[in-house]
Amino acid sequence: MALRFVSRALGAALVVVIGCGDDPSAPDSGAPDGELDSGSDSGVPGPNIPWLAEGVPPIMLAPCPEGWREVTVNGVSECDPYPEAGPATCEAGEAHFPGESGCRPIGEACPTGDYADSLPTPPPTDGSVIYVKAGAAAGGDGSYAMPYGALSEIRWTWLSPGATVALAKGTYEGTLHVKEGVRIVGACVRETRVTGDTDPDSSVATTINGVGEARVENLTIGGAAQEGLRTTGGHSITLEGVLVERTRGVGIAIANPDSVVTLRDAVIRDTQPRAGDDGFGQGINIQSGAQLSATRLLVQSNRTTGILAAHDATTVNLTDSVVRDTQPQASDGGFGTGIAIQYGAQLSATRLLVQGNHGGGVFANGDGTAVNLADTIIRDTASRANDGLFGNGIELQDGAQLFAARLVIRGNRSGGIFADGDGTAVDLTDTVVRDTAPRTSDDKFGRGIGIQSGAQLTAVRVLVEGNHEIGISLNRDATAVGLSDIVVRDTRPRVSDDSLGRGIHVDYGSRLEGNRLVIEDSHELGVAATEGADVDLRDVSISGVARAACASTTCPEDFHGHAVIAIGAAVRLTRFQIHDADTCGVFVAAGEASSPPAALDLESGTVSASEIGACIQVDGYDTTRLTNDVEYRDNGTNLDTTTLPLPEPPDSITP
Repeated sequence: MALRFVSRALGAALVVVIGCGDDPSAPDSGAPDGELDSGSDSGVPGPNIPWLAEGVPPIMLAPCPEGWREVTVNGVSECDPYPEAGPATCEAGEAHFPGESGCRPIGEACPTGDYADSLPTPPPTDGSVIYVKAGAAAGGDGSYAMPYGALSEIRWTWLSPGATVALAKGTYEGTLHVKEGVRIVGACVRETRVTGDTDPDSSVATTINGVGEARVENLTIGGAAQEGLRTTGGHSITLEGVLVERTRGVGIAIANPDSVVTLRDAVIRDTQPRAGDDGFGQGINIQSGAQLSATRLLVQSNRTTGILAAHDATTVNLTDSVVRDTQPQASDGGFGTGIAIQYGAQLSATRLLVQGNHGGGVFANGDGTAVNLADTIIRDTASRANDGLFGNGIELQDGAQLFAARLVIRGNRSGGIFADGDGTAVDLTDTVVRDTAPRTSDDKFGRGIGIQSGAQLTAVRVLVEGNHEIGISLNRDATAVGLSDIVVRDTRPRVSDDSLGRGIHVDYGSRLEGNRLVIEDSHELGVAATEGADVDLRDVSISGVARAACASTTCPEDFHGHAVIAIGAAVRLTRFQIHDADTCGVFVAAGEASSPPAALDLESGTVSASEIGACIQVDGYDTTRLTNDVEYRDNGTNLDTTTLPLPEPPDSITP
């Protein structure tokens, strides 16, 4: 990190400790260097933070949804949809859905006979059920007594509304032409499998025109050289108790306005790349105004993207669902994103787990794109395999919007939540962002929340803990307003060189307004405002700011350890506590020549137990701006005008 110094001949520092017993008739301004009148003669109340004694805001992540497990981490109750050992390894035809105790059959359990138990008994003879049994004798008529032996024997377009196609246990080559108004029912997922044919340009299952809703139940679509299911043209289909595995290109593809797909008790996994170019391998692709609704959905170990939704009016609604372990694209090692919502599409999810993906857990971009999350966990996102970059839990760009409540962002890489671009907005309630690790390419970043380039943040009851470099970063005209009941604690240094570790950093024209904040156990800087930033905080406690972890090794002159800095920026603190800063409690200095004058204004607070209470590096700075009902106590020195190195702004994230 480069060093910048301010050359101002202000003389040596004088040590003057001013207590509450100073002459109240003394003037409020004109104190010589080294003197700092506290401006307080009756003590100073602490910040009005009702939960401060507990150390964390009342983040309402518990009580947990039914079937979820309550977990307490550093005093905060979180919820997990699986037992402590994680999701179980299940036998063929079974899955461990979130909120459930263990494995169970996907759809109905396997029957003792050939056909599903849900079919009519005795078998109807009116032709309303067409029976198919793999390997049956040729010449069948589709009755129970003389079933068809292959899918190719069914006249799909002739099926009447209300008809049912019953597939017995067995493996079926060929394709399903799922007519609207017709139901296709396998015996069970474990023992009824449809494998498609050799035509790579078609799908194993395709919807065709009819009347009403098409349905597919209790079977596996798998091991095919084709896509799993494709529905277009405004068709409507429900898949219940269906496993789509090891198809090629896309597991389920949905397109065109008015196309509607409903999934219940469904698993989409291990989609393979296209044979021609090793591209894709997506779990679900939904575009062009289509709609997807899913309950108890597992999207696992696909490639490129678990779920991709794009274009205006395209909607995805997920409940009790998991998107996990998405692998990079085979052709180039890129992507591996869990969920991507783009170009005006909408995602709404409740009780969602996004885990172990690559590059990004949830990615959203484009004007009109919106992501609404409740009771959601996004964790353990890895960096991209091809270049080691990114790995953000949530990334939003170019006008996308996030609205989240009861959200846990944990153990991702590069950034917990990252928003970039004008119109991009993040709105958080009852959220934890913790333990973000650096990206693997260079061991840099690992920040909690990063907002930049005109993006906006609003947050209530948020804990940002155990991240690296910076807890909350506002960069390049970013805005954070309406922040309240926020804790930023235990920000760790950069892994690559032990620099940084700042609580909150605001720079280059960005603005921060908040009340009831706690920033504790940071490195280098607690709250930093630089180069035209504007910060206004009320009811704030900043404590335990250590010098840079590299101060004793690679950065001995770049030590810092300041609780609050204003460098070519404006900072206002009202009803505050600053305690235990290794160097300066507050620090004010001029910035770049193009920056506005530095402005640091304090009202009703204490600066205590720091090496220096106030460090002033602006010629003729009016110290009464630092003493309006402010008490300086138990500091090594209350005022120091010695020239100190100025911190550099941190790196921006390149989208």
